[in-house]
Amino acid sequence: MKKWVVLTALCMFVSLLSACGSNGNNNEKQPASSPAASSASSASSDPSASPEQSDEPVSLAMGMQPWVGNGPWWIADKAGIFKKHGLDVTIKMFNQDADMNAAYAADVIQVSNVATHTAIKLATKEGVPMTGVIFLDESHKADAVLGLTGIDSITQLKGKKIAFEEGTTSDLLIRKALKENNISLDDVKFVQMPASDAGMALLAKKVDAAVTYEPYISTIMNKGDASILYSGENAPGLISDIAIVRTDFLEEHAGLKEKLMKAWDESLAYWKANQAEGNEIVAKESGISAEELPVILDGLKYFSTEDQNKLLDSGELLKSVQNIQQILIEQGALDKEVDLQKIVPTK
Repeated sequence: MKKWVVLTALCMFVSLLSACGSNGNNNEKQPASSPAASSASSASSDPSASPEQSDEPVSLAMGMQPWVGNGPWWIADKAGIFKKHGLDVTIKMFNQDADMNAAYAADVIQVSNVATHTAIKLATKEGVPMTGVIFLDESHKADAVLGLTGIDSITQLKGKKIAFEEGTTSDLLIRKALKENNISLDDVKFVQMPASDAGMALLAKKVDAAVTYEPYISTIMNKGDASILYSGENAPGLISDIAIVRTDFLEEHAGLKEKLMKAWDESLAYWKANQAEGNEIVAKESGISAEELPVILDGLKYFSTEDQNKLLDSGELLKSVQNIQQILIEQGALDKEVDLQKIVPTK
């Protein structure tokens, strides 16, 4: 009898353990009554709710050209700063604005580093969702109009051949320079070609002047007889760059803007603390020697997000973008004003 009682009690105890174990597993996989589950359920039922941030890195393609202004992004890539901030970035290089803009419109790249005036023109395109996230840099001497020896001023370009890439910062700069010197577009002969080729055409004396940017300016000045006729320094605020992100992609990845901003700021700080290493990275990616870089950087100003916020607070950034838009309208490159809120980054 005692054995039967003990056996019965033992069976009941084993059954109880089995039931508890089963409930534990179910709770671990599906905590339906937990606050976290209730919150997740509520968020999924609200279409306006922001996507939850994930521990998984955000994979994206970033477009850029061999322009020194993109230096901090190359450092972020090589020094592991992108990965540190949860970003899996594939950098795609382009030689012409048109190709990079087409890739952005087709969602081949989700982030693009473009001239401010290019962003303004892209904002007029239907079906090209855009949000400005970082005001990157401003060119003072790093964009310029170069002339052959013997041509010392813009006024001497009447009847001359000028090489530049249409629709780019080079286009904006040469039109501004000609207008300031009362030279009409009909008074010169435009020769369309990429900025990288314009300088070589000048060295080969196939044209009388060329509009290009660094590192090509330094290459030309070091290799041939040329002089700088006009630069971004003559038109403050005209030549600048902004990082834009496809709005749909930004909405799908909560926290992406902050991750990009942190990566940009840390890359600037890393470069300052590791100048030799940073210079090597930037020089290699832009196709120049590290020895040439310091002179080029003198003509360029980078903006941290703190700098950007000061420009936003003062209204200077918006005013600068409005000025560029007005110039585009005056030049006939823009039919009407666009919503600049798409372009000007926010805090």
